[in-house]
Amino acid sequence: MTSPKVIRDQIITILKNAKPKNAAGKSVIKWFKGEPPKSRWPGYPWGWVEWAGGPMEPPVGSKAEVNDSFLLVVVDRHIDAEKAEDSAMDFAESVEAVLDDDSSIEGLVGRSYVVNREKQKLFEGDYSICALRITLLTHRRQ
Repeated sequence: MTSPKVIRDQIITILKNAKPKNAAGKSVIKWFKGEPPKSRWPGYPWGWVEWAGGPMEPPVGSKAEVNDSFLLVVVDRHIDAEKAEDSAMDFAESVEAVLDDDSSIEGLVGRSYVVNREKQKLFEGDYSICALRITLLTHRRQ
C-alpha cells in the first residue's frame, strides 16, 4: 500500500532531480515537506510540497480508488515587481513540464495531473515576493 507520505517524498525527489528553472536560469535551492516558518526560509527561490488530502471511493471488487491532492509551492522574490511576476509564471511552466514527464510518479500512482495553478504576491520592503501554488491530483487503486 502506497502512502501519501511516500508519494510526497517522491514528488520532491523528482523535482530536485529535474531542477525546474525560471527564465533567469535559477532553480529552487531547497524543497521542504510542508510550509516552513519564516525563520527557516532559505535564499530564494525555494519551495515545498504538502499533502492536501482527498476522497476515497469504496472498493469495487477488492480495491478502493484513492484520490490525493498535493500542493507544490515555489516562492521567489525580486526587487523588480514585473520580474517577480515573470519568475512565478516561468516556474509554473517548468514545474508543470516536470510533472507531465512522470505522471505515474515513478509508478506510485496510476496517473496524476495539474488541476489548479494560483499565485499570491506580497511585498517585503522594496521586494516583490511571488508564491506559485500548483495543485497536483493523483489517482491510485489499493
